[in-house]
Amino acid sequence: MSLNRPSDRKGVYDFVSGEFGIELPGTAWTPGHSTPLDFVAEAFLGDGRDHAAWANRSGMKTLSASILAAMEFAFADGPLRARVLSGSEEQARNLYRYWERWCRTVLFDRVDGDPLRAVTRLKNGDLEILPASQKRVRGAKVQRLFRDEVDEIDADVLAASVGMLAGRDGAAARTIDTSTWHRTNGPMGRLVTSSADRGVRLHKWNIWEVLERCPEKRHDHGRNCERCGLGPVCLAKARQVHADPDRRLGLAAECCGVLAIDDAIRQFRRWSQPQWQAEAECIRPSVEGLVYPQFDRAVHVQPDLVWRDGLPTWRSVDWGLRNFVCLWIQTEPGGRVCVVDEYWAQDAMVYDNGRAVQQRTPPGRVEATFCDPSGRSVNDQTGRSNVDAFEALGLPCTYSLSRWAREVRNGINLIRSYLQPADGSRRLVIAGRCRQLIDAFESYRNRRVNGQYVDEPIKPQPCDHPMDALRYYFVNCWAPCRTETRRIGYS
Repeated sequence: MSLNRPSDRKGVYDFVSGEFGIELPGTAWTPGHSTPLDFVAEAFLGDGRDHAAWANRSGMKTLSASILAAMEFAFADGPLRARVLSGSEEQARNLYRYWERWCRTVLFDRVDGDPLRAVTRLKNGDLEILPASQKRVRGAKVQRLFRDEVDEIDADVLAASVGMLAGRDGAAARTIDTSTWHRTNGPMGRLVTSSADRGVRLHKWNIWEVLERCPEKRHDHGRNCERCGLGPVCLAKARQVHADPDRRLGLAAECCGVLAIDDAIRQFRRWSQPQWQAEAECIRPSVEGLVYPQFDRAVHVQPDLVWRDGLPTWRSVDWGLRNFVCLWIQTEPGGRVCVVDEYWAQDAMVYDNGRAVQQRTPPGRVEATFCDPSGRSVNDQTGRSNVDAFEALGLPCTYSLSRWAREVRNGINLIRSYLQPADGSRRLVIAGRCRQLIDAFESYRNRRVNGQYVDEPIKPQPCDHPMDALRYYFVNCWAPCRTETRRIGYS
């Protein structure tokens, strides 16, 4: 069978519609969003870049990736080897169902034997669909690596999978990643935040880009929209898109996707608002279980925040078994707290950390250096306590011995009150350079007991140290007047 290779976006739409029987949605309803059609067209026609799709649950991610894989094999001039790593066995089965269908239609004259999930042999290559694991990423080199539901794949497996890539026979190696962004600081979060630096073309769409069109008989020109199970969000989105606060016809009347409206209604009724925002509208990842769900990069991170002369400045440090963290914090006249810099070291000597802190601190007075009282314990490296070692370097430390200050929950509640004050103001901002602290806010989690989260952080967890350092600042600088604070050393 001779196929005509599409050469533009419309050509891709027509080809997929005619050969696959799928009309890829191509209308973006949110500024900055992409669509499944853009994803497939740009990845197929593009310049060989890596591509990633961040989209909603049941949002055509796996379907779009399978179409892209089939198109690549349909038009590959030379041998092409591809592997699919799925976040679970179920995801692998879903993709295989699509792949088997394309092998029996679009690729029927290229398949060599039966299309198997383990390995499908084609006359111009092969494709293997596997659940992701360390064992599965140690194998033959491939030119195409599809990673489906990235947020469900172990971070170490993702890192190791890059070793599978190798360009050959005129085909450059690249990755195609797809996922819903479930966790704030999970694998998909790191992919999204680093995509620009890594040259990855990031596509993003949500439920409105893939929802089926609501038939006129159902919405009756808007007369039934307010009574519809999806009505509240569907009407709100239409009013936002058309800048018309009185609009009575929901956006579903204009959509052109494949996600059934009844399925969308079921999700809307069963999911919490944070889950809907994360997994349907892709506004932000789910914050369920986080110690600081109030934290929002768009609100609390100020990329251009820098040191300012004349503002009171504090340092706050945390000594871990292998990790050391120091934060530099300034306060504005109105009381807003600004974290302007951070230093994080692993497996470094206490004196080296102290000298690094001195060098990183701009000239001028530092009001105090706050720390954990446990810093008084003798350090195995030096035979002295960390507090003594810092004092010897001219870095006197301050800490509170009060029961109130040492209760972790009290410090957490103080930080929460600055993240989201009742008056709606922004009382805590963080410089964009403080990446470790920002990541910590988005990954610091509470314990789960019998399936329910309790308001108590997991101990230990990798982000403990910047979180603890920030807490020491708040309980020492903003603690109730009844607490007892001790300053060791001299200014």
